[in-house]
Amino acid sequence: MAQVRVALIGCGGISRAHLNGLLAAKDAKVLYCVDVDEAKAKAHAAVVGCEWSTNYLDILDKVDAVDICTPPHLHAEMTIQAAQRGKHVICEKIMARNLDEAEAMIKAVDDAGIVFMVAFVLRYRRDWQVLHEVCASGRLGRIFQAYVQTSMFLGRVAPWRTDKEKFPMGAFLSHGCHYVDQFIWNVGEITHASSLSNNFTFGAQIPGGDDTSVAVFRHENGAVSSYVESWAIRYPLTSLLFDAYGTDGSVRLQYHPDGKRTVDVKSGKGAERVFEFDPSKKDQMDVFGGAKDMHGQIAHFIECVSQKKQPLTHGREGIKAMQAILAATEAEETNRIVVMKEFLARRRTA
Repeated sequence: MAQVRVALIGCGGISRAHLNGLLAAKDAKVLYCVDVDEAKAKAHAAVVGCEWSTNYLDILDKVDAVDICTPPHLHAEMTIQAAQRGKHVICEKIMARNLDEAEAMIKAVDDAGIVFMVAFVLRYRRDWQVLHEVCASGRLGRIFQAYVQTSMFLGRVAPWRTDKEKFPMGAFLSHGCHYVDQFIWNVGEITHASSLSNNFTFGAQIPGGDDTSVAVFRHENGAVSSYVESWAIRYPLTSLLFDAYGTDGSVRLQYHPDGKRTVDVKSGKGAERVFEFDPSKKDQMDVFGGAKDMHGQIAHFIECVSQKKQPLTHGREGIKAMQAILAATEAEETNRIVVMKEFLARRRTA
């Protein structure tokens, strides 16, 4: 395939970053921008210089692949429709509203034999790749603990988040999936899960779930990890931290208030900064003045389509974070620690 013809479906907030990545991919060509809001579809199409549509079904047969950037209640329907017409799919996280939908998506893409990728963008950004390389290299020795803290204020709540049917979740599943995926990637498969949460700030604005959560996991190698997040922090002291601690060293990925992102390693040999992203260096920014955060992810998807390869974050990988988070949520509801094997076995026999 000389060039992958793509339709961007959903022209909301995250779509601009996807477009940046698609425009930077030499083997991709955006043919359509699609949104039920005609003005949004036209505006994106004008920037790209492509066609627009308000109905994704009308243009599926004109492209090779779709980039789904819609709210999560549409992910399953759109992925399955695209797969049934033989179209390759990259779909924004969270993969689906629930495990039934996620499993149906995996079955549909497997039946169709198309490329399917969940947009866990962190796996394709250089700062997180460096973190993974440190964790996987053995440099830290045996990892026994990991920790993530992410703090932000959600601000205006998108209308679809206020609908429990469309968004039956909160911060933990919707946003935490990124970081639970990172736990799995860097520490290992999760075997036990538990969590506690509240929804003091957004309350009825996010009726489907939490705005603040704390979770604890055990991993297959015996390591433990904790995840601390809130969408309700107006005055954050820390934007984002990912720490991993091992018998021979420690690593920290950190987002700083000035926009820098760093990865630091500390061991008996001393401290070393192994990565730094500086937004003041223009060569690190894209043509729209944003960080090139989506470029690696889009390039990987286009490469997988062109070379018929399975993406690093296929649905079978993307569903794992959902499973762990929903197990942890069940643990809160039942006042116990949930064993992942038992949680998954109950689903198979239900």
